[in-house]
Amino acid sequence: MKKNKIYFYGAYLVRIMVASSLLMLVLTRCEIQPDFEYQHSNTNPSLNMTAWEYIQQQDSLSFLKDAITAAGLEDMYSGADKKTFIAPRNGAFRDYLAANNYSSISDIPVPILKNILLYHIIPQKILFTDSTFYTVSFPVAFETENGQQMYLSRNNNYQGVINQGTNQSWTIVTSNLEPTNGVIDISPALVYYSAVTGTTDITNPSLETDTIYAIQDTYINGGASKDVNYGSDILLKVKDVDGSGDYDRRTFLMFDLKDITKTGNLRQAFVDVGVNFTHGKGLRLSLYNVPDTTWSETSMTWNNAPDSDPNEISHLITSKVSVFSWDCSDYVAGKLQNPGKIAIKIDGEPGGNETNDLISKENPKDVPPMLIAVFSSGNSNLAMGTNTGFSVENGGSAVLKSAELEMSGAAPADIIYTLESAPLNGWLIMGTQTLTDGSKFTQLDIDTGNIVYVHSGTSSADDSFTVSVEDRDGGSINPFDVAITVQ
Repeated sequence: MKKNKIYFYGAYLVRIMVASSLLMLVLTRCEIQPDFEYQHSNTNPSLNMTAWEYIQQQDSLSFLKDAITAAGLEDMYSGADKKTFIAPRNGAFRDYLAANNYSSISDIPVPILKNILLYHIIPQKILFTDSTFYTVSFPVAFETENGQQMYLSRNNNYQGVINQGTNQSWTIVTSNLEPTNGVIDISPALVYYSAVTGTTDITNPSLETDTIYAIQDTYINGGASKDVNYGSDILLKVKDVDGSGDYDRRTFLMFDLKDITKTGNLRQAFVDVGVNFTHGKGLRLSLYNVPDTTWSETSMTWNNAPDSDPNEISHLITSKVSVFSWDCSDYVAGKLQNPGKIAIKIDGEPGGNETNDLISKENPKDVPPMLIAVFSSGNSNLAMGTNTGFSVENGGSAVLKSAELEMSGAAPADIIYTLESAPLNGWLIMGTQTLTDGSKFTQLDIDTGNIVYVHSGTSSADDSFTVSVEDRDGGSINPFDVAITVQ
């Protein structure tokens, strides 16, 4: 067992180094590659009109039209300068209104609405036929009109992807529409940048890793195989075609958290499953908690499988890799409060028709599904670093930078800010969320430009907000103010 622990700790180190390398690729622009022929999502992408004229003619973009008008950005969408316009469909705005308790576009404060739309505009023309996107799943950074970064890439299906490699990504619905003033890409959501997390500094000597292995694993098959048990199979199969047909398969895993022997503060937890084959289509592969832990791999079938919780624990975007790894840190941390058996279901993207054959504990390759937990000692070195405050134009916005606010003594993802008092004359925005008293964000969010201050434009007085800071090892910094100079 000791030998196995060392082996998987080494594998974890390798995986962290690979993840760090991928993160560096995400944060840097790739070199120009040879041309390739991209498959347009529209058979006649040349529109012979401006982006603004096109949006006004589309019933599916009527909410976007109202938002542009309310924000006073008609000139930006109708101007001659070439831009890339990400155009969210009506459903995206409905979701945003519901999530933020607005009843209509007119209820959204104009500065917030303007900031949202400006993130959806890149001040240059970008086509997915560009040689920049020759390499599959290679995100390229572009600065948007609100000053934040947007990452564009393509998947194996030649579909454009927004912010691949971050905590939230979206697949473009229709791409490469060409108005006279640039490009329009239709999006299913209001998109935003969400910092990449899960890059704990494993070289820290105070960190210890514990690896446990699945005590039960099996998959179930729908259709004519609903009564067949696959508990002794060497593969764990996942596929979603129509929900319950002959080719629909779901995998179940069980772990016993009492097998974890290390102690301390949980920093990260991953579920890793070896990949025997995957189409790697760039689709969502999700984990769900299964409350029932009394099932057996030797008797489970489609017809008697326990239900899972409706909300996913974690997900990844499939690609051609040897191991699928899900970050389940929050889920495992909660379960460790009362450690015992946990059960997890793996399910594919609905209707994705993607084959994912994973390696079971019965497989002779001897890489069973595992749960990797990383603990720290609890000794904190958290310290006050930089707090210079920042400036913003009246009615404008500013991206909060680490040169203006930065704490030290822990990994950026482990330095957690709590908003004790929100700004009076503006808003702090993270993604599409308006931060309120009690909201939390990390130093990594600041480092990667994920926090934006939007000034209301109703007062020329300077503004401020108050935060406290803590880390995952118990360190804390008392509340302090961050000054905002309004120009």
